[in-house]
Amino acid sequence: MARPMARASCLLPTISFVILALPASTFAQSGDWSAPIAAPVEPSRTAPNSDWADEPPVEDEKRPPQNPDWVEPGEAPPVGTRKPRASESYHLRYANRDLTMPRGMMRGTFDTVLGRRTEDAQGLDSPFGPTGTISTMSFGVAITLADDFEIGFSRYRMGSFPGVSVFPGFGFGAEGLIAFSMSPEAKFGDIPFYARFQVFESDVVKLGIDAVFRIPSRTEFGFLGGIPLRFIAHERFAFDTGLDFAVDNNPQGPSIWSVNLPFNFVANATDRFFLKLNSGMSFFDLGHTISTATSGLIGGPFYFIPLGFGAGYTAEAGTTMTDIFASFGFPALYGFTSRASEVNADTWQVTIGINIYSPVLFKGSAL
Repeated sequence: MARPMARASCLLPTISFVILALPASTFAQSGDWSAPIAAPVEPSRTAPNSDWADEPPVEDEKRPPQNPDWVEPGEAPPVGTRKPRASESYHLRYANRDLTMPRGMMRGTFDTVLGRRTEDAQGLDSPFGPTGTISTMSFGVAITLADDFEIGFSRYRMGSFPGVSVFPGFGFGAEGLIAFSMSPEAKFGDIPFYARFQVFESDVVKLGIDAVFRIPSRTEFGFLGGIPLRFIAHERFAFDTGLDFAVDNNPQGPSIWSVNLPFNFVANATDRFFLKLNSGMSFFDLGHTISTATSGLIGGPFYFIPLGFGAGYTAEAGTTMTDIFASFGFPALYGFTSRASEVNADTWQVTIGINIYSPVLFKGSAL
């Protein structure tokens, strides 16, 4: 027992000596036991980290078109929905337009006529209406309900106005949704209701069918069936012709039958400014109704060749388009019957009119 205790007492001094002999840096942390532990130093980054941020784009970098957030330099972002201009659907040049407006377009018309009529009716009432100084005003409206199908309460139809008219207005107006004459006496005018269908169209030929019903206010019921035809040449010239067949009710006997062959020439000097030449031929009272009713005092039938000149300008503002036009003409410059013929320059008329086209109202291809 005494021997182990003696060995232990010898071993303790030896261990103490070895600990004291070791260098102090073996157990040191930061040079001093009382100093705080230093924070670790982060290594320097030598390359960009793709997980942190994208590299800035270069100036000529190509962006994929499917990226919705990319906007080309100088391109303004769309704001709202832009309404179409009238000229985008109906040609700005008057000579290039179809016989009907585009589907959904509306047109308001106004015209005023001042003129003088001096037919000699052998002391009887003129079969063509009142004589003397005549002034009228007419308002009309039209709309295209379906493709190539136009209806309206107006005496204006593309390629047919101002042109050859029939009894009793004979081109002196006072026909429209709201129409009246101011002289020689104040009266409301008749209401023409028309339907037009364009059956064929190409870049150079337009063909339509007209049906016009005159709703009487001061005269009698009448009907006109027509085939308007337009030829376009060199995109600035148009020839309007066709055939109109008219029936006027006669309360004192058989109806009055007439045929009109209009001929109008249209030339666009610019895209907005246009000129017109109006002529043709009118065969009035082919059934000799007036001659029979007057016991031959007024001979018939009556043939007339009119002549007129006109000019107009098309203005566009926003979604509307406006035609402003004026014309001067002789509605019966050369007239003849079965008895005689003569040049009549004393019967004349001046027409000033405005057509306003509205934006397209409908969408799609069918009602």
